[in-house]
Amino acid sequence: MKEEGEFLVRRFQQYLLRSWVVFFLIVIGIDLFAKSKDYSLSVDLFTFLLIAALSTIFVVDPVRRRHMSFTFHFGFVLFTFLTYGMLSAICVGQVTMLIYQLRTIHTPVGRRRMLHNYPFNVALELFLIVPAGLAYNLLGGTHGDAFQLTDNIIPLLAMVVILWIVLLLQYQLSRFLLGENIPSDVMFQLLRFEAVVITAELLYGIFSTLVVQGNGNSGLVMAAFALFIIKRSLGSSVEASDRIEHWEQIERLKEAAWKDGDAQFIIERYLRQLNQFVKPDIAWIKFDFEEGKQSVYYSLKDGRKLKADHVEGRIIEDIIEKEEVLIYGMQQEWDIRLYDCLPEEIQSVLFIQPEATETINCSLLLASEASGEFTKDFGYELYRALRVLSWAVERAHERERLLIDSRTDAMTKLPNYRALQEWGDRRIKQRDLYPFSALMIDLDHFKQINDTYGHEIGDVVLFEVAKLLMQATRITDLVARYGGEEFVILLPNTDLESAQIVAERIRETLHTHPILVEGHTLEITASIGVDTLKELGDLASLIRNADRAMYVGAKFQGRDRVASYQEWKEKVI
Repeated sequence: MKEEGEFLVRRFQQYLLRSWVVFFLIVIGIDLFAKSKDYSLSVDLFTFLLIAALSTIFVVDPVRRRHMSFTFHFGFVLFTFLTYGMLSAICVGQVTMLIYQLRTIHTPVGRRRMLHNYPFNVALELFLIVPAGLAYNLLGGTHGDAFQLTDNIIPLLAMVVILWIVLLLQYQLSRFLLGENIPSDVMFQLLRFEAVVITAELLYGIFSTLVVQGNGNSGLVMAAFALFIIKRSLGSSVEASDRIEHWEQIERLKEAAWKDGDAQFIIERYLRQLNQFVKPDIAWIKFDFEEGKQSVYYSLKDGRKLKADHVEGRIIEDIIEKEEVLIYGMQQEWDIRLYDCLPEEIQSVLFIQPEATETINCSLLLASEASGEFTKDFGYELYRALRVLSWAVERAHERERLLIDSRTDAMTKLPNYRALQEWGDRRIKQRDLYPFSALMIDLDHFKQINDTYGHEIGDVVLFEVAKLLMQATRITDLVARYGGEEFVILLPNTDLESAQIVAERIRETLHTHPILVEGHTLEITASIGVDTLKELGDLASLIRNADRAMYVGAKFQGRDRVASYQEWKEKVI
């Protein structure tokens, strides 16, 4: 695994080196080209700062689609180009792009994102404006006050065509420089949205250039306000669409969690529902029970339990620290420790660790080979759904605990009469468990122990006897406290002869194992009745017959002995 991790780091460094080499080559090429053409800044400082300030307002709050940001700032670059020329437009675009990258530099992910994405964004920005601008100039396009829409139709159409070609090629560029992997269907969705964005930016560039001719910089601000409204409308539409889709999915998840069932059933049902709309390449969910004393991992794909040492990406539990939702849209954003424990094909990672409930801590990891697979909004919606799952599992555990308590004898920790009835009624109806036997065990002279030594000593005796009975039976048998000093043992697949052997072994064990309690050595004996059903019968009759055999064949014959109902039934009747 370590060797794979080392290869991943080299691959990560390869993309980093490649993107910065391309960045410097482009910058040097643009500089040499500008000098050869004698380009110079034609925009005054105040106007440049105003344009930069307006474009900054747009880039600090982009419209998000998957892991991509649509800032609408390119409209200001086009305005600057049409009004002040190529070099001024390049400067506005690069200043804006630097501000965009610096806005998240205070976070570790933001710093890693800038290190990798900044050269790509610079290159894409230059690929958009330089070829389109050169084509515009070569076709006789005019700038500034000389710009008229009717006179520049052909140069503008050439710009549009080139912009479209660059947009179509940008995903190949991102794969080459960043190693991004965007599925084709997602790419087409993004391209459709980009078509809307670039159209709005182009219209703004043309409209603002014409408005500024008659109104100066105030016209630029008014046009920017119109573009801002368009941006917010598109953003709201996108957010509403994503929210509706996520809301329906998350609500189905919550419904799966709140339906009745035991904890295991709730978890399996929740995972099946989650697997219907999330298709990650690696996915697991973890439950920490009783403050981390017990940890269980489940695979999202098939719901099976995973061994902890076979869980991919466990190191992320250490990386997340105090964050409750951690999202990586692409490999370059990862914490360096992740490279050693996830396959090299993985790009997107979503890890959610909601605040723990009183008894349960739940966490979820999703990892995909597609870049930008998980959005921030989806992550926080899923975070809330995961909290619902934690509460539901905690409630189910509490219900199961109460159910167990209601079926467990508090003194001996054995199943009580209610549990005996439920367990026995289910199994006595199964033909493959016959012959079916029962033992009724009554401790001899137990009342004397209570009268002589007190009920607390008597309780200890019952507890110790219960342990001896458990040790003398199989895992498929049931040992239950029937009431007082009486115990019942149900023996599936046990004929009369075998049941008598078990009963005799229990009698001998009790007889030869005195119980030491607070300095008192108490000799314990028991009278045991046995009955066996060879064919389908009912539990009540089986236990009643064993009880009769115990009294008539054992108690009345001197105690400390075993008797079968078949042997004494004539006298019982």
